[in-house]
Amino acid sequence: MMGDDSKEIKVTYETLYEVLRREKSKDELQKLDESFFRDVLEYLKEKTRIVQEAAGKFDMFSVEERENTQIQLNNVRRILKEIYERREKKIIDMALNKSKTNSSIIDTTNLLAKEHELYNEAVKLLDTFRKDILLSLLELKSSGVSQPATWQEPSSESPAPEPEAEPASSAPETEPSAAAGRVNVKFLQKIEQFVGKELELYGPFEPDTTAELPKEIADILINKGSASIVE
Repeated sequence: MMGDDSKEIKVTYETLYEVLRREKSKDELQKLDESFFRDVLEYLKEKTRIVQEAAGKFDMFSVEERENTQIQLNNVRRILKEIYERREKKIIDMALNKSKTNSSIIDTTNLLAKEHELYNEAVKLLDTFRKDILLSLLELKSSGVSQPATWQEPSSESPAPEPEAEPASSAPETEPSAAAGRVNVKFLQKIEQFVGKELELYGPFEPDTTAELPKEIADILINKGSASIVE
């Protein structure tokens, strides 16, 4: 590789492809070096420099090197875009789970520093709107409907929130079809009130009490050590 030999470039086309392969094959956010973004930037700068230096040379070797490097650079940009978008989606999903469960059971250890910023801002935004709109409606407060334009659009049809909210209120207790996806758990620590993905309220729960929860929520609490299955 051309340039200062003392500067080590940690990222290669092969390592980026491997990062993408792991992100595609796993549902969880994959661990990256904390310097990943800086290393990628150095790699892109080095490849761009090679293309620029070869641009003024017309011997066969320089032309071939420039064309090959440019092709590789274009491929790397596509790989980087897909890596970013796949990690971005996983981070947003993590923020949604955090906002829904209102607990510290989401594993954020594989977030890079800038990704932590995205995650925290997404959680903050989701929490703000969930409290201002959803919880205000469920608690019969007016702040969530203070902006008519937000609610007039769907009101020409059947109101958007209601078809989901009605079955959710009966599902935890009376729907036989939903029972198969629910489990009884015992709480090992205090859990604050949170809202499920079907807009149903859960909690708050005290230690040593039991409740029937959707399996998805129960699994999160159990994996975190906040609850255990009641046989």
